[in-house]
Amino acid sequence: MRAFSSILTTYTPQWPNRVTKVAGPSRRMLAAPEIPGADAVLEWFGYWPTFHDAEVLFILLDRSGSSRVAIHAFERSREVDATGYYVLTKHAVVTFTFRGFIPDREGITNVRIEYFNHQNVLSSASIEKIPEAYQLRLDGIYGVDATIVCEQITVALEPGAPERAP
Repeated sequence: MRAFSSILTTYTPQWPNRVTKVAGPSRRMLAAPEIPGADAVLEWFGYWPTFHDAEVLFILLDRSGSSRVAIHAFERSREVDATGYYVLTKHAVVTFTFRGFIPDREGITNVRIEYFNHQNVLSSASIEKIPEAYQLRLDGIYGVDATIVCEQITVALEPGAPERAP
């Protein structure tokens, strides 16, 4: 991830001659979902990540068993290396495992996956508890966009960067 100027300029109507500049990357803190395994993610990162710039490694769907989504997540530090890229720390593979696709009135599941390709960079990933189910939402920057509605969901974390495919 190449560094660039991250200074934001804001205008406040109460003080029309004052410009506020905020430097540095912003981190939006999210509440951790109440699902098994969330404590491991909180322990590793120290907060629940937004998964911004994380990459979806795979999506495995099994109509009668467990399905999984694996994401390479990391923390972007404020430091920049000699080549001008942000230093990335706390690499981990975060895997969401889910069971029980919820069908609608016509018997069709509420699973939508679009644009999956060779690189699937996220803007964010979120889990929402909805009536009688959970919704995993993957908002893509480049590549995959997905929404998966399921009865059960867990999360597991494996420290370290993923192994690259040959």
